[in-house]
Parts: sequence; structure tokens; C-alpha cells
Amino acid sequence: MSTPGLNQPKPVDVQIPASGSAIAVLDLSVRCDNPAEICSELMRGLGAFLERARSRDVPIIFTSSSATKGTPEAEIATALKRRPDEPVIYPDAFDKFVGGELQRFLTGSNARELVIVGSSTHVAVMYTATSAARVYGYHVVIPLDGVNTRNQIEHDYALHQLTVIPRVSALIRFSTLDAIQFVPGGT
Repeated sequence: MSTPGLNQPKPVDVQIPASGSAIAVLDLSVRCDNPAEICSELMRGLGAFLERARSRDVPIIFTSSSATKGTPEAEIATALKRRPDEPVIYPDAFDKFVGGELQRFLTGSNARELVIVGSSTHVAVMYTATSAARVYGYHVVIPLDGVNTRNQIEHDYALHQLTVIPRVSALIRFSTLDAIQFVPGGT
């Protein structure tokens, strides 16, 4: 279901180079293990997607709330099977580029393509995707089944905004988890 009157992005098949890509998993902590949390709906599909990306050696970085740093609540959702070499950062902002750790990771990974998944669409996903495209010039892929939020109107509006923001929308593609293919090549 979508909000009437808003143009919603249509998912497309996407092929991106495994070398030169990265995945940012935003704010999917152990709270998502609870079926009452909206982010729990993302777990099954994202878990499989991340395993497929790992098999192609695509770098993955996770974010968690700065308020939970150092507590059990900061742990990443169980279904995502975070590996010890996959960093977790705790930016104190909706835009996960704040603080510089995300940008350093992406630079160190030689990434030019960035897949963004997580919850909430209208907060972390929208702000981070906007910075990724507008400020840093990344080509962003957002799988529509890899993002969500509690309120459908906020979710739909955020997706709509990402299709119309000047200098941003041209660098953002929308897909689905299954329609993203990591192919040989890249930087």
C-alpha cells in the first residue's frame, strides 16, 4: 500500500560491481529480534541478502544508536549474522556520515556504489542516502524491501523525496533485495 498522490519509485534490476561496492546496514539492532518491532519484518530477506553479498566479498558496515553504545541493546540483530570483521559505528545523528567513520570505511573499501538498508526510511535511510549522493557522489541503491518504518505515510514520503531532490535523485536507484546482483569488476 502506498500513500495516494505520491509518485513512488519503481524497483529495477541492478548489477553493481562486487569490488567497488559496500553495504550500509542502518540501525538494525537486537530490537529487531522482537516480532513486535517493525524492523523485524526485514530480517529474513536481509539476512539472506547479506550472506549473498558476503559470498562476493562485498564490505558491510553496521550502525547502531549512539545512545546504546556499550550496552547489550547496541548489538546487531541476530538474523543478520554480523561477522567480527564487519564494523559497527555509532554516529550521533540521523545522517550516518556524521563523525566521519562511514566515509573512512567506504574510502578504505574503494566503494563508489553504496547499498543502503535499514529502519527507519524517513530518518536514517533518507538522511544517509541524501548525503551519500549529494555530498559524496556515491551511486546509491535502496532495495525497497530492505527499508521500512512504522508509519506508511512517512515511509512513502521519504521514498518520494529521494526521487525528487535535486542532484540526489539522479544518483539513487531503487531495487529489491533479490534484484541486486553483485558482478565481477569494479575498482
